[in-house]
Amino acid sequence: MLFFAEITDFRIIHNVLRAIAIKDHVILRPMEEGLKLTLDEMKCIETSVYIPSSVFTDYNINSNQDIIFKINLKTLVEILNIFGDEGNPNIKLSYNSVGAPLSIVMNHNEENITIDGEIRTLNVDDFNDISLADECNTNKLVINANILVELLNRLNNSADELKVTLSPDPPFFTLTTTGIAGESEVNISKNSEEVTLYQCQSTTSAVYSFSNIRHILKVMTYADKVAISTGESGLLGLQLVINSVDRQMYVEYYVTSQYLTDD
Repeated sequence: MLFFAEITDFRIIHNVLRAIAIKDHVILRPMEEGLKLTLDEMKCIETSVYIPSSVFTDYNINSNQDIIFKINLKTLVEILNIFGDEGNPNIKLSYNSVGAPLSIVMNHNEENITIDGEIRTLNVDDFNDISLADECNTNKLVINANILVELLNRLNNSADELKVTLSPDPPFFTLTTTGIAGESEVNISKNSEEVTLYQCQSTTSAVYSFSNIRHILKVMTYADKVAISTGESGLLGLQLVINSVDRQMYVEYYVTSQYLTDD
């Protein structure tokens, strides 16, 4: 067996996977430190979910082999939702060999029900394992997630573009939308109690598709903290820390800019 994992409380994981299920397939990569799921076929954005091995009650991999495969994400979400929001069964995942299906066994102890299913796996031909975090090394801001959600919701939701500016000078962090209805802007100071870290040596300002940013809003509602980082190329990184039952999981979201500005 190449991979086996068991978990007893998966509701927050299911909610996160359901929130990011905007593409059909997801790449699964079990590693010693935990399970990484990356959305496939995204050209200008990349979404990855990290579930540390400590979140699982049992977690084993064959460390002699690089394990990577692709499955239908929407099928996985549907299977995990068989018992609905009220159910919280014990779940076992196993992957026996290359090309074998991903086996899912769900036990609902209270109802004494067991469901045994399989999801067909696909080979991954060209997986890019380059860490985008290394590119987002210019400026960094750590902020409470609920405040960032509030700031984004204050902006014109129908706007096409979102400009993100981090500066060593006031007002420090600024979000600006531009659309048919005009321009709207919100900002927050590095001295705000909602900000736990602010590292900015030079001003970076870039414009992104607002629809790409809105993709992560639903996931952000489950997060406690968000680390916002930028790079010289305009790449924007959002690292979400999600706590559940004294355990943490992480979501990383990277968006390429439409263009840089001189602000």
